[in-house]
Formats: sequence, structure tokens, C-alpha cells
Amino acid sequence: MKKYEREMDKLFDEDNKEPIEIEGEDGVVYKFDQIALIPMEHGCYTVLKNVTPMEGVDDDEVFVFFIDEEQDELVYVENEMVANEVLSELNNMLDDEE
Repeated sequence: MKKYEREMDKLFDEDNKEPIEIEGEDGVVYKFDQIALIPMEHGCYTVLKNVTPMEGVDDDEVFVFFIDEEQDELVYVENEMVANEVLSELNNMLDDEE
């Protein structure tokens, strides 16, 4: 098993298969699979899929997080316009791969 100095280092390792762990406001540690790393003009984002069952969350739901490297944390993107912009960029990236 690979060791990472910081949990965030997993995000930048293309070979990482380990889940990303994020502690929720409720103190529970949730595990996510990384779908993509999306560089944007104003910063870098990651799209994650939850693998820890969450009440009220569909199995196929994804979450967008801003990667705040200065604070060494992931910030959940609540702004729907920003999240949609990131997901649109992800769709463009996937279309380019085809």
C-alpha cells in the first residue's frame, strides 16, 4: 500500500486507487473515489464519488471540491454555477478522449 504524506497528495497521483477520506462536519470520515482532477482558471477542482453510504445521497451522485493547497484542505463547492462549470469541463475532457 502506498503511503502519502498528506491525504491531499492522493488527488495528484494518477496511479492512486485508494479512496480519498474526508471528515464531515458530523465527525464521520467519508470515503470517496476520485473521478477527475479539473484544472480551471481560478484554481484546481476534484470531482469525487462517495463510497460511504450517506443518508439522502444517491449512489451515483458526485461532489465537486475546490483544492485549497494553501490550507491543505478540500472545500465543498456549494455554488451551483461553479459546480456546473467544473462538471461541464469534465464532460468536455471526456468528449476529447473519445
